[in-house]
Amino acid sequence: MRLKRKSAFSESTYDSRRAMQVQLSRLFGSDSRLANTSSNTPARWRRTLSAVLEEMKSYVSANVDTDEFHKMILYSGLARAQEALKQDDFWLGYVEGITRLSLILLGDYPDHRKRKSGRKDKNHYKLDRYRSIQWSQTPRQRLNRLFAAGSAGFPKLSANPMDVFRQFRDQYGYKPTQDDFLEWYRCSRPEDYAAVFR
Repeated sequence: MRLKRKSAFSESTYDSRRAMQVQLSRLFGSDSRLANTSSNTPARWRRTLSAVLEEMKSYVSANVDTDEFHKMILYSGLARAQEALKQDDFWLGYVEGITRLSLILLGDYPDHRKRKSGRKDKNHYKLDRYRSIQWSQTPRQRLNRLFAAGSAGFPKLSANPMDVFRQFRDQYGYKPTQDDFLEWYRCSRPEDYAAVFR
């Protein structure tokens, strides 16, 4: 039996215009022209989406350490999205390019064109033919993640981790490291720690 994971956003009404404004603010700054434009003309969207693609290229370059072939395939998704912006009906091509990029970042660009209909085999969604995605966190990143969970209120914790960190400092001073705090937090608040890092 497959369990459905409840989305953190399932009970809210999704406002795509507001979501895009937030994304543009996060990429370019809240005071940027791109984040504050109210025009929705196709020409404006082309300029905005082209700027997003340039940012994406920079993020791929700064964060993806991989072989040259993989990098070429990643950039092909961005190039396809950029090429689509030259067309009148650019949305489908843009979405295709970004979807391609997303899948390749997960490991590979699947090709099920020869698949027969019917039940999918257990490895249908695996993208590990050439590489596997692997996430890691340093202790500093875990601490940042813990504080972010407290700020976001998700998952629900018994106390805000930043407040707990301040109490830890008040009690033990500044000699214990951030790693010491994480270990103390794991032992003293195991349910909260498991909720964030399961």
